[in-house]
Amino acid sequence: MTEPLVSILIPTYNGERHLKAALRSAREQSHRTLEILVGDDGSTDRTPEILAAAAAEDERIRVIRHETNVGAHDNLSGLFEAARGEFVKYLLHDDVLATDCVRELTRGLQATPGAALAFSRRSLIDENGRLLGELAAVRDRQGPIDGWELGNSILESCTNSIGEFTTVLFRRDAVDLATLWEPDGRRIDVVTDVKVWLDLLAQGPAFYTPRVLSRFRQHAGQNTHQPWTIARGERDWVRLIDHGIRLGFLPEVEQRRRAYSVLLQHAAARLVSLGSSPDHGPWHEAVFLATAALVEIDAGVTDDATGPLWARAHEPQLLGRLTQQLEVWARTYPVALAAPAVEAAEIEATVKALREIAAAGVAEKLLLAVPSSAVESAVPLVEQALAAGTDIDVELVPADEPSTLLAHPWLAVVPRGGRWHADRAAAVWIVDVGPHAG
Repeated sequence: MTEPLVSILIPTYNGERHLKAALRSAREQSHRTLEILVGDDGSTDRTPEILAAAAAEDERIRVIRHETNVGAHDNLSGLFEAARGEFVKYLLHDDVLATDCVRELTRGLQATPGAALAFSRRSLIDENGRLLGELAAVRDRQGPIDGWELGNSILESCTNSIGEFTTVLFRRDAVDLATLWEPDGRRIDVVTDVKVWLDLLAQGPAFYTPRVLSRFRQHAGQNTHQPWTIARGERDWVRLIDHGIRLGFLPEVEQRRRAYSVLLQHAAARLVSLGSSPDHGPWHEAVFLATAALVEIDAGVTDDATGPLWARAHEPQLLGRLTQQLEVWARTYPVALAAPAVEAAEIEATVKALREIAAAGVAEKLLLAVPSSAVESAVPLVEQALAAGTDIDVELVPADEPSTLLAHPWLAVVPRGGRWHADRAAAVWIVDVGPHAG
């Protein structure tokens, strides 16, 4: 059987320290039908000389030189666009492939119906090539892994269990270059590989082998622990969870809740690493987006959500939920109790709030308490407020101490700044009266 053409794509920038080893591992592959494309992103060290010498020795090597630095995303995209192979194998310039890497992954992918992605176990090496250890195997034997199962596991743990670009081989025609790094119009800054893996796993199973077929190098020159990378990595993950949900991953509410909760846990652990860096912004956005997503889940509106989370979290509908104490969305309360002053504006605003509570399904029963001596005065004001909008069932009760009427848990409906509930309610729904009312 004729070997398919595989494109090994090597993005590099000032890679003279480790580039020769990466090139050697590509050239020595047992799968011989290869093209080796190297994207030199304006290197200022000896990288161009190393590439020129390698290309002169091996006609399979083609160098794409950027005279000015275009950045990692465009360098990766340019290589993909220039690739001619049926299969694509990225190789980062400081990593190394095992001799049989391409052959085993290609054969595994071909033997797995519907698969678009193949990957293997990988090891870690230091800057001098010394073995630091092997990462845990995903499975103890080779074969297919269900794409939905693997994608769900990645998103629920916020962990790239597949690995970096060097670890994977995939079908070139299964990837859309136009959206390679940009789910929903926002670029993934750091966790770009996971974006690609999710898109591929949504198409079918993955082939996996527990054999170590690549070595990932760890060294001081990498940006993994830089504040810029940490903050944007957290923001990437919250966008990837949302993107994954709309691809069909995490179909159950509890899976989504777990994914966003783990993201918040990871983000909290990394806050100290940011120190006093000005790169807090993306971290704050990640925490805000994950919190907004959890509020949506608690409010039971996730199935009706449209558009990406990064957009809808800043729109009035979801922002309106964040104007209330977040406890109000965590459960359905047996009773929502309001105790407004007996005057038209406050009763009107309170009844409007009760309508919103009823529409959101936050409480099962609506009570409006007024002092015993003011019931007769309150009735026409309540009737007038009820007549001004959609019909709701509100029970008017006389109570001189409304905070003592109910047993926990109940929802208090309170004008901004008011404390008639004496903090006895499980949660508080704030009402704006007068010029603050919306």
